[in-house]
Amino acid sequence: MSLTAEQLSRALFDADPMDTCCKENGCFDEYDAIAEDIVSKREQGQSLEKALRDTFDEWFGEALAERIDVPALCRRLANQRSTI
Repeated sequence: MSLTAEQLSRALFDADPMDTCCKENGCFDEYDAIAEDIVSKREQGQSLEKALRDTFDEWFGEALAERIDVPALCRRLANQRSTI
């Protein structure tokens, strides 16, 4: 079962892979649009890892997005999915 955009946004909020300080600032919707883009890419057949990489590259630029440990984020999201 894939994560919905809402579930993915919450998981990204919890992980805050871009260090936006969304948790500290209570910005619960910080990753909403990003999650929707990732889900859209997944629906088009992209792997989770490619969808994450492409989306973060598009939103934040390659230089910032390359800081993310995408395989670790994928594992964290898989663990999140198994608890739902």
